[in-house]
Amino acid sequence: MKLLLPNIPEAPRPDALSPLEEGLRGPGAAQLRAQTQAQLKDLEHWTRCGLSAGSGQQRYRELAALLDACLAAQCVIEQCPLPGAVSASIPDPAIARNFSHSTLKRNPL
Repeated sequence: MKLLLPNIPEAPRPDALSPLEEGLRGPGAAQLRAQTQAQLKDLEHWTRCGLSAGSGQQRYRELAALLDACLAAQCVIEQCPLPGAVSASIPDPAIARNFSHSTLKRNPL
């Protein structure tokens, strides 16, 4: 027996939730993407330097959370299609394996 489903029109994309998202959909998307990725890489670098320098337990947790946020943001920016580009498949949920909590060693004080 075949199940017949009505043709459901594709839902419209919601409005941008942030100025960054709006910019990534606009005409200067490629330049904004490159600039954002560079800023996130810079923040990632300085966060890793802070983690390597050693710090108290609370500060270490804050820096590790910041590093996770940087890595997650980089993944999101990489997955964001440029205007006019054909959207790729759904991103792999296993990208979390690259987050800091799985690769960093805590510096004891």
